[in-house]
Amino acid sequence: MEKKGKVRQARAAETRKRIVAAAKKLITEKGFEKVSIEDIAKEAEVSTGSFYTYFKRKEDVVEELNQLNFYRLAEITNERKDKDLNGRLKYYCHEFLSEIERVGIEICRQWIRNNITPVSTAGPDQKSTKYEHDYRAMESILEEGIRRGELTEDTPVAEMALFFNAQLFGLMVAWCMTDASVVGSDKTDMFCETVMTPALAQYMV
Repeated sequence: MEKKGKVRQARAAETRKRIVAAAKKLITEKGFEKVSIEDIAKEAEVSTGSFYTYFKRKEDVVEELNQLNFYRLAEITNERKDKDLNGRLKYYCHEFLSEIERVGIEICRQWIRNNITPVSTAGPDQKSTKYEHDYRAMESILEEGIRRGELTEDTPVAEMALFFNAQLFGLMVAWCMTDASVVGSDKTDMFCETVMTPALAQYMV
């Protein structure tokens, strides 16, 4: 019985993966509005009913695409022992923007729409919006800086996380609004050196 249960779980995970991959392919090629749930199911070679077993609507698939490589990014960043705080912030921002760009501009545009009217998503521990998750991620990197003795205890972490994420999201939106002519990941070093480092300078130990 236990073996059968594991087989069912593996099949379910594979079906979900195929649906997500199909959605990514079609939305990237045609744009979000021109792709139907039926199109996604057909591309994934599953029934429409199977789609609804895993997702309630197309927007939920887009959220999953944007979650896949983001949930551990801050954790991975904080595990880096070879970088100081500035280095870790550069790493996080570059990986954040690079992953957005890898996912594709059409999916990113829909992700932005989803978050203007926040969509709750199931994270590893609880439901939250993508914005809330990214805010907590940035907070955790700054808090790690305090734990390592790189920042003073009175560093205004909440405010800094808000400001830094606003700038980071701005680069992402600029990428979408300029039809990918402004590539945020290429500007990571300048972003950190002109925005983050000066803002944190008075709190550095």
